Amino acid sequence: MTSAHAVVLVGPVPPWRSGIADQTVRLARAMAKLGVEPRVLTFRRMYPGALYPGKSDRGAGGFPTDLRVDAVLDGTRPFSFRRAAKEAVGARLIVLPWWTAFWAPHDLLLLRELRSLSPSTLRLLLCHNLVDHEGGTVKRALARAVFRQADLLAVQNRREREALVESFPRKRVELIPHPSEPREVLPDREGARARLGIPPEAPLFLFTGILRPYKGWDVLLAALPALHRECPEALVVFAGEAWGEARDLPERIPAGDRVRLELRYLDERERALWLDACDAVVCPYRHATGSGIAADALAHGRPVIGTEVDGLVDVIEDGVTGLLVPPESPAALAAAMGRFVREGLGPRLSANVVTHRARFHPENHARQVLRLGGIDV
Repeated sequence: MTSAHAVVLVGPVPPWRSGIADQTVRLARAMAKLGVEPRVLTFRRMYPGALYPGKSDRGAGGFPTDLRVDAVLDGTRPFSFRRAAKEAVGARLIVLPWWTAFWAPHDLLLLRELRSLSPSTLRLLLCHNLVDHEGGTVKRALARAVFRQADLLAVQNRREREALVESFPRKRVELIPHPSEPREVLPDREGARARLGIPPEAPLFLFTGILRPYKGWDVLLAALPALHRECPEALVVFAGEAWGEARDLPERIPAGDRVRLELRYLDERERALWLDACDAVVCPYRHATGSGIAADALAHGRPVIGTEVDGLVDVIEDGVTGLLVPPESPAALAAAMGRFVREGLGPRLSANVVTHRARFHPENHARQVLRLGGIDV
């Protein structure tokens, strides 16, 4: 089969639950707004149930109806990716996300088949992570095998670009930061708090997303005593699905009403409500290549209190759009959160976020991706 579309996107889109799915659908819609409507090849089934650590990798509802979406991929059947290659024959550009070595066999089949069937199609690997967050030697080797098969590589921070340029000096490697879709209407903080039962004047810090070790939820937990000694009125919310040891969080939180737990998958509407209600988003990552949560914070005009990791230092400017501290330092994190309250930094940092976030707009992201494929808009 020959694709009638200049661009084919391969990857999860909602109702699949992940930041990758959210970013893929935003990219597809931004391309369509620019006049290049892509075809999206997505999953009819993703991870085998025994390998997925959460409750479910799929939410309610169907695929987006405003895009051409075909569910042809099956994570339990790598050869379904060869069918995706056949569907993309004739396209000028195919965009394939990379984030975990689980997909290495699948992606290798797709990339090699497409090179054979449609050598003029440019194959772009959009790298959300170079290696798994809990990666080892075998996973690194699998990632490199996939990178070798791509024509173009895009990463989300400068250090990863430097690493790929050194490892693959003959490949074109571009830096394309994680997109952030600005809210057209500034959040109604008071209205959101009323709906959530949050006191209007309480300083509210939000940790959201899947609670995984690399995101440092336990670092924030360790910072709470020092934070509450300085700011007894501060409220900290953990909102997201708990994986692994994070499932024990209810037994580990300090006594009192200054911590609220919403330990479940939050759909886009509920997550947006918490982002509207908060004063700052906390991202105490141990390491990160990019952050969909930080992008969501910017979209809602909220500053980020995070760590000096690759995925944040290219997005958050310390003292301007947030506060950055060393990773794995509960004391430094508590001090930054206390300073945020003590100096009343919320309004100034939020105003800066609204000014600076335009450069991460999904349409700018889409333009960069399209230009890599030789498509100017």
